[in-house]
Amino acid sequence: MSDDEDRPKLTVVADNPQPKRDERYAQQQFERALLQLAANIIRVVRGAGKPYEVILQCNEVVNTAIEVRDKAGNMPSDATVANILMLGHEEIHDYDSLWSERKIAMRRMVSGALRVAASSLLQQQLQVQHGQREMDEAFDYLRYRYAEEQKKREAEARAARAKPAPSRKPAKRKSAAKRKKMESTSL
Repeated sequence: MSDDEDRPKLTVVADNPQPKRDERYAQQQFERALLQLAANIIRVVRGAGKPYEVILQCNEVVNTAIEVRDKAGNMPSDATVANILMLGHEEIHDYDSLWSERKIAMRRMVSGALRVAASSLLQQQLQVQHGQREMDEAFDYLRYRYAEEQKKREAEARAARAKPAPSRKPAKRKSAAKRKKMESTSL
């Protein structure tokens, strides 16, 4: 038997052809361009950002979308666009903790603020009011939870202060004879 017969046959498990890499790169470029455009528009709406770059960034988004179409065979889907633009959220493990409730309330406030901003641009007063209500409800809930926590801490502190001190046994007094004996031995 030769060594070649004893060796196992090796096969390629991962196949990463160039067209797939090009498609993935084009999608990454589209995602980057779309995020930069969205972030800049939000910043411009709030009074900062780079308004002079908005049109150039729009052009970049369209060009990268066309590149994705050329590489993948179709334009990025609306679900892809929505997933790219959706705000990421931290995972919450303990929904009963004040910290988790704070995160949830902050999400609702941000959501309401974005609703107010978008609706204000289009002068949709009903949507502006809904966004304001969403922010107010989240803020009020958070303020309520903080007040509840404060009451709980104050009650615990009152209970700790109200507990009687543990009773101590009075120290035993040494008899006069023992004291004199100790004094005489120490001299």
